[in-house]
Amino acid sequence: MSRKSLLKAESAAAVAIAAVLLLGLAFTVISIVKLNYAPEWKIDAERDFSYDAWSNMEDVKTRADLFTQFMSADINYPYGLSATVPFSMGGGDVPVFEPSKSNSKLAVNTEECTMNITFGNHTLDPVDCGGVTYYSENRQYPDQIFRYENGALILAQGDNSQMKRDPLFNIQKNMSNYNYTVTINAISLTGDTESISSSTLTALRLTGCSVDPVLNSDDYNQSIDSLNLSISTRYTDAWTTYLNNTAKDAGLKYGTNYTINSTDDCVCLSFLPSGNNYSIYVNKTVLCAELGRTGGGGNLPGGSLSGGSGNVMKKGIWYYFDTVSDSNYKQYMNYLKDYNSGVNLSINSTGKELNGYTASSNVFPFSLNNNPSELTFKFSNFTTFESKPSSVTLVMIYHPTVDTPKYLNMSIAGKSVPILTGDSKKYWYLYNQTVDVTGISMDYPSNLTLYMKIEEHNNKYINVDYLAVRLN
Repeated sequence: MSRKSLLKAESAAAVAIAAVLLLGLAFTVISIVKLNYAPEWKIDAERDFSYDAWSNMEDVKTRADLFTQFMSADINYPYGLSATVPFSMGGGDVPVFEPSKSNSKLAVNTEECTMNITFGNHTLDPVDCGGVTYYSENRQYPDQIFRYENGALILAQGDNSQMKRDPLFNIQKNMSNYNYTVTINAISLTGDTESISSSTLTALRLTGCSVDPVLNSDDYNQSIDSLNLSISTRYTDAWTTYLNNTAKDAGLKYGTNYTINSTDDCVCLSFLPSGNNYSIYVNKTVLCAELGRTGGGGNLPGGSLSGGSGNVMKKGIWYYFDTVSDSNYKQYMNYLKDYNSGVNLSINSTGKELNGYTASSNVFPFSLNNNPSELTFKFSNFTTFESKPSSVTLVMIYHPTVDTPKYLNMSIAGKSVPILTGDSKKYWYLYNQTVDVTGISMDYPSNLTLYMKIEEHNNKYINVDYLAVRLN
């Protein structure tokens, strides 16, 4: 081998050795960082993510309190009271070193919370409060539970819990006669028992239903000198501390005017007969809570429509028709998007009576003046499906303004579906049906139509308060 060739070989070997050494150094640095620094960064990232989740729960309480105030003041809105609170479920990632996200779970009405009130010989009907619970599933930072129940926002960690935001509960002393006024606004969350465990974006939808009176002690011809308030809950520490502090702040003395007893799942505040009289006022705010993921049309009935040309229709999302065969109805199309109370829209029915339902301010008026009356609802703002659906679910809230209307025909994408059955002008009705569309020529959103045919009734209507379809 020549001297020149030997020098080239030695140079190549030196470069290779240097590269190996640099690579080894890089791996060593990365290992040191991952072992010594990444865990601390992970803790910081998961802590910051917990702050974001807590902020989402504070939004839930803020909206619930606002809905209570508006409904108590009898303030009416054209589209009812509803709000969607987004939750970012995945977080705590550290780019490059710990890119994986921790999961979390959001649940509605999976834990019991019930409020009971007794005084004298009277026992009120229990208030089923329900609740919204956020469970962190961290990998480094301690797991926490954020809980909204009966108007309170609670932080729990391990066996301990603290009330961070107070419920709508007040005890006030009347300085003129030294009696006390107890005011309680209970929060009752209706809606299906459900939960979502995820590392992606999730949403909670709140709908204001009503504020109902539960107790007005002025209606009783008797003085009330004692009272028992019990709350069945998992978070007894938080409620015990809060009720005790509230009673003390009102000037009541423990053991003389009141006592608090608690078990693992119940807290009881007892006002004792001690010469004081109590005026008691209790209301119940009813809210509907529903879970879903945010997206083009929202996969909660009542979500916002994703409009605009060129849009893709996706499965698992609710959409609202944007076109109708009779142009005279164009002005009413937006009225199909809202409904006005905590209706369980998942009930399968062709005409379930909705007792006590009050429609939103604007309804779609399907006129029955033609012989017969026919309408076809269509989509024009979407050009393609993300993937062709195998079935379609149709949900509608409707009200006939004539008794025993004759529903003649109803079809989706040309396939017949069960017709409406609501036959009394006294009620609003719920329609919920899922139709198999496999084998149907439905290649484009424009093929997804709803056809309705109803017999003529002069000067009468089928009023529609809500109409939506979901691709499955």
